[in-house]
Amino acid sequence: MKDEQIQSLLQQASNLQDRMQEAQDKLERQEVVGASGGGMVEIVMNGRHDVSDVRISEQLMDDREILEDMIAGAVNDAARKIDRLSQEAMEKMTGTLPGMDFLSLTK
Repeated sequence: MKDEQIQSLLQQASNLQDRMQEAQDKLERQEVVGASGGGMVEIVMNGRHDVSDVRISEQLMDDREILEDMIAGAVNDAARKIDRLSQEAMEKMTGTLPGMDFLSLTK
């Protein structure tokens, strides 16, 4: 390989790395709302999986067991949404075929 070709490949790799970092930074700032019980429990989560808000309907305050189940369901819903956003961003960035589980490759 010629030096120019190697330099070009290194530059392309660097550009891809920069774009991937930008996409990751953007994802970390995005927020999703996970819900359960028809919206009776809502969890706001960012791309880092940090929960910033929890909303619970007054109707659930008297039944601890149901409330606990609904909170778990809302957190799981939000986490799945973040995972989907992350996978979509990586597919867009890398040109991965839709449906390929990119997240499993990064774990």
